[in-house]
Amino acid sequence: MQLNTVAYAERKSILPKNIFLACIYIIILVFLATGILSFISAYKITHPSKVETPQITSNIAPNYKNISFYTGGEAEDKINGWFFPSGTSKTSVLLVHGYGKNRLQFNEETFKLISQFTNKDINVLTIDLRGSGNSSGSINTFGKNETADILSSIKYLKQIGTDRIILMGFSTGASSCLSAVSETPYRDSIIGVIGDSPYSTVDNYTDYLINSSSLLSEWPFKYTIKFCVNKLSKVTSDLDIIPKIPALIPTPVFLIDGAQEDIPASDNTKLLYEMYYRKSPVPAYYWNSGAQEYCNSFLEYPEQYMDKVMDFINKCIKKADMADKN
Repeated sequence: MQLNTVAYAERKSILPKNIFLACIYIIILVFLATGILSFISAYKITHPSKVETPQITSNIAPNYKNISFYTGGEAEDKINGWFFPSGTSKTSVLLVHGYGKNRLQFNEETFKLISQFTNKDINVLTIDLRGSGNSSGSINTFGKNETADILSSIKYLKQIGTDRIILMGFSTGASSCLSAVSETPYRDSIIGVIGDSPYSTVDNYTDYLINSSSLLSEWPFKYTIKFCVNKLSKVTSDLDIIPKIPALIPTPVFLIDGAQEDIPASDNTKLLYEMYYRKSPVPAYYWNSGAQEYCNSFLEYPEQYMDKVMDFINKCIKKADMADKN
């Protein structure tokens, strides 16, 4: 009887220990699974599938030529694009697509946008940012590499004889255009910036991507995925546009957004406009199209969109003409 009592006591003392170890193993597995799932989700966000540039025919596109150049810097990535000349014009619009797109932001409808410019004696350069379309690279950095690509594009336009440049970007491309203005050595050649649905802080946009692309629960995955996204793409607050507003002045800007509810685009865009308007001696322009989908104003209201865009560009050209005379 004494032996049985001892054996029972030993089993009783081992049981709590086993439960404790089991809890530790479960916690480790939960953390491991959370980390793996977060990394996979973050990798998909930072490495979106490339939308390949389609083969086009002359009956749907204005006259163009294939162009390419290298970004320079540590990573010699090749940027591919199309240049649409308009006679002997020395004024060019640089179109910069958003996240997950290519040089044709609105697919074949983009040619209607391009034609509006070339018909008004304005050249157009549209590119695939690195990691998109037919350009090299695979990662999206939400503005870091993209800004560098725009700087290289501006340099290319200057090398082929462009005197005046209007930057026109969409979504992350819009924010990258705003960033590029303060960094380019060809600042005097930038006569205007059109930003369609830019973010004001990069956190706002990565939060939107995580919420819209991940099927995982908000807690804890929103925070763990965001941590992985920031590490993979090297996203920092240096990409925020708000602190760069003073450096953008006095370049004229025209900011566009819509009325969609899935991303606070209006909050971002209108905030940038109001900050610029208060600080700048030159006019800033803002238009809320009422479009129901994010960065979709051109497709939903094409005529009104182009009227406002061309009105802004004409003002920029007139201002540049006056500056040249002085």
